[in-house]
Amino acid sequence: MSKWGSVPKCPACEKSVYPVEQIFAADRKPFHRGCINCQVRGCSNQLTAKGMHKHEGYNFCDWCHETLYSQREYGPGPGGETMEERRLREAQELEDREKRLREIEAMRNKKGDEDDDFHYHSLKIKQTMEIAPATAYCI
Repeated sequence: MSKWGSVPKCPACEKSVYPVEQIFAADRKPFHRGCINCQVRGCSNQLTAKGMHKHEGYNFCDWCHETLYSQREYGPGPGGETMEERRLREAQELEDREKRLREIEAMRNKKGDEDDDFHYHSLKIKQTMEIAPATAYCI
């Protein structure tokens, strides 16, 4: 209301809202009956003066405006890896795996004392134990 005795304006269409045709929104602002709902087909959200978005003569609720007109991001999200980074990582992992397999094969094929056979099994145990923490307590 701008003046004493004047009729309030509808926030959606900026026209006067007379007491007979007014309906109040959640924020206690008077709307016309046809202006209070979101104008997207299938959406029945009621508008408020604060949560109303105008676009090309239509009034949208917050949710519809966000889904229809918000900027979309394509590609990996923040902290994600691109396809090229993934390919490089997988190639590096494959190369490391093949290198470890070659080392193990070389140790198996190596002829030597009985002590070397013991060393191979100790190596496997050592690799397995690297997973466990240095200070482990048993109960």
